[in-house]
Order: sequence, then structure tokens, then C-alpha cells
Amino acid sequence: MPALFGPSLMPDRTIVPFAEVVSISFETTTQAAARLMPRFFTPADPPIVTISRIDYREVDYLGGRGYGEIVVTVGALHPADPRPAGFAPVMWVTEPAALIAGREYMGFAKLPATMDAIDHAPDGRGFAAREYEAGLIEGRVIGLRPLSTEALDKINRTASEVRTYGWKLIPGDGPEPDVDHPLVNVMRWHYDRAWSGDGELSFYRPSPAEAPMSARVVAALADLPIVAQRRAFVAEGRAEIDRSATRRLTETL
Repeated sequence: MPALFGPSLMPDRTIVPFAEVVSISFETTTQAAARLMPRFFTPADPPIVTISRIDYREVDYLGGRGYGEIVVTVGALHPADPRPAGFAPVMWVTEPAALIAGREYMGFAKLPATMDAIDHAPDGRGFAAREYEAGLIEGRVIGLRPLSTEALDKINRTASEVRTYGWKLIPGDGPEPDVDHPLVNVMRWHYDRAWSGDGELSFYRPSPAEAPMSARVVAALADLPIVAQRRAFVAEGRAEIDRSATRRLTETL
């Protein structure tokens, strides 16, 4: 939209020449994970929650500008797809164009937020997001250690197709929604450098007046039980958003 002015300006594939990723993960309970996904999905075993802060630079559909994003995913399974993937219950982005495209086409529940650039310390990375002046999420990774060439090659083989589940839901004018179905989306990464470290997350609890869009979301994330922490992941490289690979999922294989 607005459709009267011609088709979407989004290309089938967006190549991002440089992107930086800071991912912090933890294992939660199956019951808690199930509350973060719609009826189409079931939690993977073990249910891993990942919060990834990403900076994209030189994005084509933004006229060469960049944007920041925080992606929350929960490991999920769908009966039409034998491989687990992350379902994204929420994402935050700094640019309206990225928010609109993700919600309308890819089924991602994107919200607006303000983010500073990823903070670089000698052996760590940090990030934060706000709605208006209210803090939402902060994350920090310390004790970074570079991955070996062999480990980086292994990660790049997996990262060549990163699948993320979405849920396209458009309410109707009555009890039945106009649109209600799951999707799978694809990104392709090639990391030039990567590190592992120890991650820590802080979820704030702003009031609905302080953060009208995000208050209830971060409150739910703050209540997630942490069964075990996972090693954090930091990387730099290039990315491809492959919109041509977005597919609606059917109920069965």
C-alpha cells in the first residue's frame, strides 16, 4: 500500500553489503514458549528464545540508508515443515519502510523503536531500545572470543538459509479475521567475522502511558523463565533478504 500508485517498490531480493548482529539466547520452558506462538506452531525441543540486535547498512529500498532492528524468535515447529525455525512474536525497527514491508508482506509483528548504534567495547557489544523516552530492552555481550576458521565455515553453511516463521493476521469487521495464516521467510547470511561470548538481557517494565505500543510486550518477555543461558553470538558480514522465498504454510506436509 498505497496500491493505487503501482506495485511495491520492494525488490524480490535485498542485498545488504554490511550487517552487524548481536544475538543473546536462553532456554525457556515449553509452556512459556507455547504462549509466544499462535496455534499453527509448537515449541521446538529445547525451546530457545533469541534476541538479536541487527544493524543493516546501505539498504537498497531506503535509498542507501540503514536501519536498526531487534528480532525476538522462539524455536518452533510446523507440521508442513520438517525443520525447526524461529517464530518471531515481535520485532522492533527504527525505519517505517522496514516496519510496513515486514508486517504487510512477511507476517512479522513489527513495532517502532529508537535505537542507538551497537556499542563497541574492547571485548564486548551492547545495545538498547526505547519507545519515546521509555527503555524497553538492553543487552550486553562480554568476553568475546573469535571463532575459528572451521567454526565460522560451519556457521556460514547453516546461515546460507535462515528461515523465520511469521503470522499474517488482519482483523475483519466481525469475529472472523480477514487473513489468518502462517508464513515462512528466508534470509541468507555470509559472516566475515564472528565471536562468541557471555550475554545478559534486561527487560524494562514501562507503563502503557510511557510505552503505549510495547509495554505489554516487554512485560511478557520479562516474565519468561530462564532454564539455561546459551552462548551469545556476535558477527559481521553481508545479508540477503529473499522475499521471493516467502511462502504461505499449509497445515500438513
